[in-house]
Amino acid sequence: VMATIIVNVLLPGQVALDDILASDPAVLAGKTIALDPGHGGIDGGARSSGLQEKDITLSLALKLADELRRHGATVVFTRDSDIDYYTRGKGGKRNDLIKRVALINASGAALFLSIHTNAIKGAQWFGAETYYNPRSETNKQLAEVMQKALADFPPGNKRQARQDSDILVLKDTTIPGVLIEAGFISNPKEAALLADPAYQQKMAQYITKALAYHFSHNV
Repeated sequence: VMATIIVNVLLPGQVALDDILASDPAVLAGKTIALDPGHGGIDGGARSSGLQEKDITLSLALKLADELRRHGATVVFTRDSDIDYYTRGKGGKRNDLIKRVALINASGAALFLSIHTNAIKGAQWFGAETYYNPRSETNKQLAEVMQKALADFPPGNKRQARQDSDILVLKDTTIPGVLIEAGFISNPKEAALLADPAYQQKMAQYITKALAYHFSHNV
């Protein structure tokens, strides 16, 4: 009798989801993480299906903060309520982003996560996605681990970590970090998931596991 054995072979630099989920969050104790929930206040961000991006990003960030604190981490927010940093007149949005960058840079955090949602019309657009600035290998490593952790958000997500040298919050910050697009608010099915507290909670747990894996492999 011949048996067929299927072996998952990972290329150098790749990481298995099972390894991420097996990571011990105790490694987060004593670490400081900065969280940047996108938009807020007068800036609702993307809107679709009766939802606003600013509400989803804040809700997810608050759940993530609870998870991180439960394992001994300290969390610093750019916002933990429905506020913005817009200034009057020209350049208000840019000044909001500059303020967020300043808060992240002054946080004393080991790394930061900026949380957003995507919006492109079309049912073919779905899935959480992670962006990073390529100036740092740490950014790339963190993004790839985070993207792997988000592979089932939702199931069938084939998106990969993407580099971007122009996103201000990634370009002007002085500590490692990534931007997480939690999903496409413009896709009605995914929007319903993004608004679901249980889905947000599971995503927060998987992001926490990704951070635990990152810190356990990057002293």
